[in-house]
Amino acid sequence: MIPNKDSLQIPEEMKSAKQAWPIIYIDTQKFNLWRAPEGVAYLVSDVLHTAISRLHKRPVHGQTLLKVHIGEPNCVTRMRPEYTVGSSRFAYENGAIGVVAGDTTVAYSGPRGQKENPLANPSQYLRLAYKHGWSRNGKAGVPFVVLDRPVTAKEGEYEFDQEQERVEVHGVNHYRDFHVSSGFAAADFVINHAHLTLHGLAGLAGCVKSIAMGCSGLTGKLRMHRLLLPQFDPELCTCCEQCVESCPEGALHLKEGDLYPSVDPDLCIGCGECETVCAGKQGAVKMLSKEDADWDRGGENFPVRMADYTIGLMNDKWNSVVHVLHMYAITKRCDCVNIRQEPLLKRDLGFLVGKNPFAVDRLAARILADALNKEGHATDESFLQLAANTARYVYEVYGILAETPVNKTSLS
Repeated sequence: MIPNKDSLQIPEEMKSAKQAWPIIYIDTQKFNLWRAPEGVAYLVSDVLHTAISRLHKRPVHGQTLLKVHIGEPNCVTRMRPEYTVGSSRFAYENGAIGVVAGDTTVAYSGPRGQKENPLANPSQYLRLAYKHGWSRNGKAGVPFVVLDRPVTAKEGEYEFDQEQERVEVHGVNHYRDFHVSSGFAAADFVINHAHLTLHGLAGLAGCVKSIAMGCSGLTGKLRMHRLLLPQFDPELCTCCEQCVESCPEGALHLKEGDLYPSVDPDLCIGCGECETVCAGKQGAVKMLSKEDADWDRGGENFPVRMADYTIGLMNDKWNSVVHVLHMYAITKRCDCVNIRQEPLLKRDLGFLVGKNPFAVDRLAARILADALNKEGHATDESFLQLAANTARYVYEVYGILAETPVNKTSLS
């Protein structure tokens, strides 16, 4: 469980080159993983089971979550559920009482949307998951739960009872509190299965995005996309200016004669600090979102906000999470887009397995850039620069290394 602790905790393995967790690179260039026959799935599961065992040598207690992405209905280049079977086997062999696959609802519309899947009836999401093989009787071999819909919890196997939980973590650059999906908070051990794609705002969709967006509650998603803006109640506001002084981005202003502060939407990051400082006094501030959401808002530093949110959600979980990045059927847009896409590369790149999500994503960006160049693709490689920028940011602000030892093996 994630405790409501107020101090940032980052293990030495994330900061020390001598103690750094390695990344296991499983090269699969002999196989087309996207369309591979069933026999290859057994081989992949065994190799991933071995890799996870090498990285996580501690017992697994309690509830295990396989964080996954099921893809939209028309997304055919999605993650294959049969490639997660080795993960659930590892968890059960090492003491888990229950294993599920899961993901959260999304803030936009569609069969995985939060509005289309109300708290009491997320049937659209579950039907799509079942259709794509994510069920106990499907290719995944374990139940699927919607991490912010407690009605999908499994009694005696994987239990949680809220939509999202608010957790305070002091020491994160842009945020003071975090809204985490209750299903992620309930995990005692997590294997974060992410599918590598390009992404218009993040550059790459990988392990970091899978945690930040895929494990946060709705409030967290809106904050990262900068879709929450403060609204002031003039009847309650006393113009004390504490919210103005506490704003980390200088987005609030109070001029003489104003009844309440004004907000600069271009500077506001939707962190909610103004709401927090006012809550114990007047309660004059509410963070609200607009129906006509601009999902590209704040794209210039979206990866940084995701990095901060990942660090907040992972606080006290670093040692109990293993990340598995699936590098096959890599497309120009992410699996959240409900269209049919074709892979960018002729061959698949395999898997990366590690415990430092920033290092895994950084290495993935380099492997992908190299593969695109070898196949003669014309690309600006902006994703590579965004990955480098994120790596530099987490190192300069938190001391987190994005360069770790790599152990390479092959699927044969």
